[in-house]
Amino acid sequence: MAGLTVAALLAADGRRVLVVEAHDTPGGYAHTFAMGAYRFCAQVHYIFGCGEGETVHEVLRRLDLADSVRFHRLDPEGFDHVVIGGERFRIPNGLEKFRDRLIRRFPDAVTPLRGYFDAVAAIGRELDRLPPRLGWRELMTAPLRLPHLLRYRTWTLQRLYDHLRMPQRLQAVLAGQAGDYLLPPAEVSLLLHVALVRGYDRGAYYPERHFQHLVGSIADRVRGGAGCQLLLSTPIERIMVDGDRVVGVRAHDGRTFTASRYVSNVDPRRTAAMMNRHRLPGGWGRRLQYAYSSGNLTLYLGVSGIDLRDHGFGSHNVWHYPHDDLNAIYRRQLVDLNFDEPWLFMSTPTLHTDAPGLCPPGHQILELATSAPHAHFRHLRETDRRRYNAEKKRLRDRMLAIVEERYVPGLRGHLEMRVMGTPVTNERFCAAPEGNAYGAALTPASVGLGRVPAETPYRNLWLANATAGYPSVAGTVRAGFDLYRKLAG
Repeated sequence: MAGLTVAALLAADGRRVLVVEAHDTPGGYAHTFAMGAYRFCAQVHYIFGCGEGETVHEVLRRLDLADSVRFHRLDPEGFDHVVIGGERFRIPNGLEKFRDRLIRRFPDAVTPLRGYFDAVAAIGRELDRLPPRLGWRELMTAPLRLPHLLRYRTWTLQRLYDHLRMPQRLQAVLAGQAGDYLLPPAEVSLLLHVALVRGYDRGAYYPERHFQHLVGSIADRVRGGAGCQLLLSTPIERIMVDGDRVVGVRAHDGRTFTASRYVSNVDPRRTAAMMNRHRLPGGWGRRLQYAYSSGNLTLYLGVSGIDLRDHGFGSHNVWHYPHDDLNAIYRRQLVDLNFDEPWLFMSTPTLHTDAPGLCPPGHQILELATSAPHAHFRHLRETDRRRYNAEKKRLRDRMLAIVEERYVPGLRGHLEMRVMGTPVTNERFCAAPEGNAYGAALTPASVGLGRVPAETPYRNLWLANATAGYPSVAGTVRAGFDLYRKLAG
């Protein structure tokens, strides 16, 4: 979405733009694929930044799409439901409302709860004031203007919990959306957690006509630009450089494309690898030594004969946790490869909007997801395809059993479609290195000043993606928008 965004904005300005896309459809993880009579978005379930004046809305406005690409807002009284050991908590829009709800439910935890929400508010205010680029003047005045960002820049969410003596159950509730960054509290950057919490607090949205319409509308702005073109199924295999400039890119089919400026929407490390250079200039190689985020399992389901609204689903998502130690849950799945009691994210896109297009009339879609390590599934697929498929089936059946036992009795008797994706699927169809879901892992080391920048040592090459920017539709659209303003300025 980052590359598509910058391309569409430049095309709207009358620039000649060529987009060369490896997949047979644009959009990255926001692309939609067909299975029989069903249409599933590869990974995106809900987004933020769509309110008037926010990033996604502003980009659509500049592309003259704000009236045709509209969004439905998920339930403001509970856009996410967090279920921990059977106990359900609704996350509303309005941090003060959320705080007061929790205080009423946990009156003995007033002090840590107030401390948490005060910290989120203070960090959030400074994030809003943070300039796009930190020059020497901004750095010199940062201790006065951005004291909380400086204080918490190396903190994890768990460190804040421990500092506040937050009760374990409340730790799980407040980190209930952890799947949105695929890290447990002990590892995720506190600043990133705050940015995500505040982003969704302003409004959680789903495209009125689904993600296929959102992505397709932006792509059409490229296709419709004078002298512009969008090529699909054309992976780039080499970036050719001469000194400190890129002089062309060569596709897998042998074609070479040249331009005055280049933007890579490819993972930064893979971008560097396509240059075939043993040494990268300017210490750039050191900036690329990041760890990737976790991969994930995704189960796409087509359902008929029942209404999921009768089973606790609706204009919201459901986060299921078997108990309240999220650090232990993630460790069991990612380190011990134990999926007996996984956490689950459950989304119902056909209940987020009434617009047709995803499934036959009267049917509904339910999507399940959880974290999973790439290496395990890559090894199985490369060494024994039968074992790989058997493992997929075993985990699929376990996920379905949990949903049947605790949410939708008899679900398997109503399934018309079931498709399972693994981190290897992410790598195969979305070119995600190590099957990562969110680019670089969102730990303190790779958030803020440690993030890979859009600029490269090459004068006419820039990066725009989930790592040189931030993940999610809002994050990647913001990365593309920020780069557009640099290139168009």
